[in-house]
Amino acid sequence: MRTDGQGGITRRTALGLAALAVSGLSAARAAPSRESPLGPGSARFAGAFVNWGETGREHMLQAWEKWLNQPPSSVIGVDFYGQNTWDDFHKLDWVPGLWKKLNPARNVVWSVPLTITGTPLADVAGGLHDSDFEAAARAIAQAHPKAIIRLGWEMNISSMGWFARGQEDDYITAFRRMVAIFRRHSDDFRFDWCPGWGAQDTPADLAYPGNDVVDTIGLDVYDFKSEGSVAERWSNLYLKAPFGLEWQREFALVHGKLMSYPEWGVGQAGDNAEFIQRMHDWFAANRAVIAYAAYFDVDGLWPTQIDNGQFPKSGNLYRKLFAS
Repeated sequence: MRTDGQGGITRRTALGLAALAVSGLSAARAAPSRESPLGPGSARFAGAFVNWGETGREHMLQAWEKWLNQPPSSVIGVDFYGQNTWDDFHKLDWVPGLWKKLNPARNVVWSVPLTITGTPLADVAGGLHDSDFEAAARAIAQAHPKAIIRLGWEMNISSMGWFARGQEDDYITAFRRMVAIFRRHSDDFRFDWCPGWGAQDTPADLAYPGNDVVDTIGLDVYDFKSEGSVAERWSNLYLKAPFGLEWQREFALVHGKLMSYPEWGVGQAGDNAEFIQRMHDWFAANRAVIAYAAYFDVDGLWPTQIDNGQFPKSGNLYRKLFAS
């Protein structure tokens, strides 16, 4: 989902990346403790992209943790570098430092655009913007040396400035070049390749940049309005859809990667608690091969925030299922 920036397998790989995902406080009354179907370490499924708040996302994420009765600093945060202009991009260079100042123990998924709208991917692939990405890599490494870097996400959606259709080679070259830049600043960065779910506007796999530069196969999944019953919607629109959940699981298995869900949420189709239940059940069934999941708790292109009462059925169920 576009925002304004403020508002996968070997056993060793699975264990290592899962541990990475969980490394890293006015909240509602804490949810009751219980044994979660998600198993030990359920916090790795309870990450979030939250609002900016008065002093930054960290304090809002602490309130999110309290709402879910998750241990402090246990869930992963999500943030975005600016996407509209290069000035917007650089204005975010100070934000990783704020995260660190407010909580050095937090780990973050940094969504980093692969180019800026109007700048051809070929320019990035050719090295014309290396200095811009060097600055971002340096800022993130100083604050979050074990961050997950989600480069050029949703490349299969036409509204993204790095839309890959017709320029898959440039997308792949640019992605690989940026990974090399980021690795110069931290050997502990991990890289998430993350399409939007479904067929979208171009086949996502044509833009896969290679196993040596990808650590997790992500998928952004939102509950959209569609025809049919709840069961039909889940099967046709999410589970068995082209480039849906089953495709992601098979693609990640073939490439020896864990899966991830950097963005997911209800809202576009209203207060649909069944979607929350089915996503939770998917996470539980595949928990050994999922690195992390993060709910999109910010109203973006459509309302998705779930902890403010606007979707009471979904919010209550989410809190019940994802509480510690």
